This record gives sequence, structure tokens and C-alpha cells, in this order.
Amino acid sequence: MMESSMTIIKGFSNMYKLLIVDDEKIVIEGLKSATNWKEHNIEIVGSASDGEEALKEIMNRQPDIVLADIRMPKMNGLDLIKETKNLNLETVFIIISGYSKFDYAKRAIQLEAIDYLVKPIEVDEIIGSIKNAILKLEKMKNEKQTNEWINEYQVALEEKRVLDYILGHRFVDPENDQRVKTFSFLNIGLKGYAWEDSKETEKLQVLLGHLKNLLENRGIESFIYTIDRQIVIMFSNSSLDIGNVLVQDLVSLIFRDIKIRPNVGISNVYESISEIKKAYTEAKEALKNGIFRNIQVTFYFDLETYNHSFGNSIIEEINQFFKESSPDLLCIINLFMERVFLECKKSNLSPEKSKYVCFKIVNHFLEYIEREYEVKNIGGERYLLYEELNLLQSLEEIRVWLEQFIAKSTVFLNENHVSYNEKLIIDLKSFINTNYKEPIVLDDLGKLFHKNPAYLCSLFSKAVGNTIFEYITNVRLNNAKKLLRTSNLKVSEICKQVGYENQKYFHQVFKKNIGITPGLYRSQHIIK
Repeated sequence: MMESSMTIIKGFSNMYKLLIVDDEKIVIEGLKSATNWKEHNIEIVGSASDGEEALKEIMNRQPDIVLADIRMPKMNGLDLIKETKNLNLETVFIIISGYSKFDYAKRAIQLEAIDYLVKPIEVDEIIGSIKNAILKLEKMKNEKQTNEWINEYQVALEEKRVLDYILGHRFVDPENDQRVKTFSFLNIGLKGYAWEDSKETEKLQVLLGHLKNLLENRGIESFIYTIDRQIVIMFSNSSLDIGNVLVQDLVSLIFRDIKIRPNVGISNVYESISEIKKAYTEAKEALKNGIFRNIQVTFYFDLETYNHSFGNSIIEEINQFFKESSPDLLCIINLFMERVFLECKKSNLSPEKSKYVCFKIVNHFLEYIEREYEVKNIGGERYLLYEELNLLQSLEEIRVWLEQFIAKSTVFLNENHVSYNEKLIIDLKSFINTNYKEPIVLDDLGKLFHKNPAYLCSLFSKAVGNTIFEYITNVRLNNAKKLLRTSNLKVSEICKQVGYENQKYFHQVFKKNIGITPGLYRSQHIIK
């Protein structure tokens, strides 16, 4: 392959993750070194030599682009595309092959592969395909964002339409323009309900009729609508007591009709029509919090008792936990997280505050990884992680997500990287091996390696099996023995050569560790 001067369009803010899959190692290495990938906004996150290994890598690393050979052991490239689609990942494929068969190319195109390249491949061809893949990813991203905006706009329009209708038709008496005395909202969430299913839609209409009948039989004036996958009930001339009495009957009725246990959010009671938007927003917020904390019925009034000071104190505790991190942090972090989530639930933290607490753990964890291991950006862009976290709807979902994130990160580190502490020990031993002739003071080692001296000693002993001083002594004595065997230097000169100023002390150390004096050692090992 020849080096290409082509550069992918600049201006994209993200680095795109590329996975290379081929059963020939030489091909993988050739692709990795074919060009400066970072100049093209590409980060190679891994490689695989067969289809099954590739699928595992895709699940763990979630690459944006996969460059895969069509013929591989265990699973071919086309089947790999199919399996990846089943994971609902927004990953695009470029297929490479040693065969120019039209049938292969046709099947690859049917599976929406970006390109089908036939070996031997020029670098310009690959870069051109990568460029097309990035354009495809950007298009997918923009379409997704646009659909989200459209959905949000449609929901906002529907809410406005319903509220305007209520205000325009129900709260004003045509004869005397008297407004209702009180009103409140009750929003119902049906987690897991198949809103798009036509059969379920019919059941929902029956349910709405049953809810209306129940309220009318109790003499309660109400409006019932469905907005943004929620059942919205507005009570007029209501009180908080009515909400409490009704709620269990409403829950039971819903479960009877559609076999789903709902979450319910209830607003405060208001008297002024100008507060209608506020009341509706309160019910939405109460429902969101109830779903988040897995509580069936949530009154907005109760949300005002949130323990915000706890949120601040747990964040400070997280800061302290990672500040005092030890080599065992990966072993104890799950226990720490378990306690954090228990306290979040007990203290009624809002979803936003709980997500912020979780993101603090993620952020500190990634900083710890970058500090203690030779690895960068293990979780990708931080803001993308936060966007992913922000989509979660319950504290339990956040807990599972965080546990999986840390577990995957830990597995990746264990399989692919030497820890920073292991490298620290290697560097420390190298320093001692080079500088054993000079005085070596523990405090100086601590400053040199930016570690507490006591912690450095503990780390070294655990890794090597000897204390730092025992290691220094062994290095000095091994070099002394070598000089005694191979040189004509006096013992007093050898003593200074290996870092001992006091000859008497050198004799004591030598005899204690070797079992005989330096002079006797020389006489026994001298080459005659």
C-alpha cells in the first residue's frame, strides 16, 4: 500500500472509532500503519482475527466504523453485519475482500455496507470509503437529532393544544364567566406499554372510558387526555384528599385493563387559571421522579422535601474517596457505589442530582484510570457519556449502567494494559539499578516518583516481595560480588564503588547476606 495525501473533511469535532477485522495479521498491521489515522479524525480502537472475536469487540468498544474482511473463521463479514444490526448500534461497515464476485458485493450493499473494496487496496480507496462512512454517520446523527426535535415540538404543540382547549372551553362559564374553584393534574406513566401497537391502542381507549366512568360515578369533574405517552387527568373543583382516595382505585383499574402497574404523579392544588401550566408541569415532574425512584405514587408536594444538602455531601465524599484511592480501588469501588445509590434513594435526590452524582463517579473513575494506568479516553468523549447517562429514566437503570461501564473498563484494562503502578515499580527498579553507587534516600525516591514514601514502600514490597532497602542491598552486593570475581580492586575500593562509605559496615552487610566475608568470597571465586 502507498501513503495517501488525502485528508478527510475537517470540522467534525469527534474522533471516530475504527475496528479492523481480518484473519491475516499482516493485513491488520498494514492497515494500522497505512496512514496517520488521527489526521483523518480516526482512532483505531482495536482489531480482531475472526467474526466471533469481532462481535465481542463491537459489543465492548462500540466502534463507529468496522473495516472487515468478508471471509473469516467462525463468522463471515456479512453475518457480522447482521449480528451487529441486532444490537441496535449505529455502526457502519466497510467490507474488504479478495474476491470481486458480484453476489458478495450485492449482499453487502443490501446490508447497507458503505463500500465493498477488493484486495489489493490502495490507501486512497480506504480513506475515500472512510470519508463516506463519516458522512453517513454525520447524516444519521443529524437525522436522529432532527427527529428528536420534531418529537419535542409535536409534544409541546399537543400540550399547548390541550391546555388551550381546557382554558377556552371548560373554565369559563358562558353566562357569568365564573372560574372553577380549584384544579389539579394527575399524570400516569405506563412503563413498557406498547403505544404503537394497534391492539394496545384499542385497549387504551377502553381504559380511558373506564377511568372516565369511575370519576363520573364519584361525582368528580375531569378531563382525560393522552400526551407524550402519558395519561393526563385534570380534576376540577378537586382537593388533595380526593387525589389520595382515588389513586389506588385508578391504579387497580389500570392494572386490571392492561396488566401494567403504573406510576402516578400528582400536582399541588391551585385556584387561579393562570397556574394551569404550572400544575401540569408539577404533575409531569412528580411522575418523572416517581419513575426514576421506582415509586408508584408521587405527590409534587413531597418533592419539596428533597435533601439537597445530602447531594452536596455525597459529592464531597466521592471526591475524597478518589483522592485517597489506593491500588485496591477497582476492588472496592462497587461496594462504595452500592452505598452511594442506597443513600441517593433514601434521601429522595432528584433525577438530575442523582445523575450528576453518578457522573461525578464516572468522571473521577476515568481520571483515576488516566492517572494510574497508561490509557487515555477509555470511555470516549465525556460529554457523550453524559448524554448516554441522561437518557436513563430510573435510579436502577443508572446503577446497572454504571456497574457495566466500570466492569467493562476493568476488563479492558486487565486484558490490554500494564498498570501505572506496575510501570512505576519497573522505573523504580531501573533507577536503583543505575544509581546504586550513590546514596539513595527514601524521601528522595518519594519526591522523584511523586508518591508518599510509605505508600511507595508498601507498593514495592507487595509487587517485588522485598523492601526497597532489601532490593538496594541485593543490587549493591551482586555488583560487589562481580567486582570481587573479575577485578583487582581492593575491598575498600569495591566498597565505595557499590555505594558504601563505611568499609566496616560493608563487611557486616556482606557477611550477613552472603554468609562469608568479601575476602573469603574472592578467594573462593577467583579465576586461577
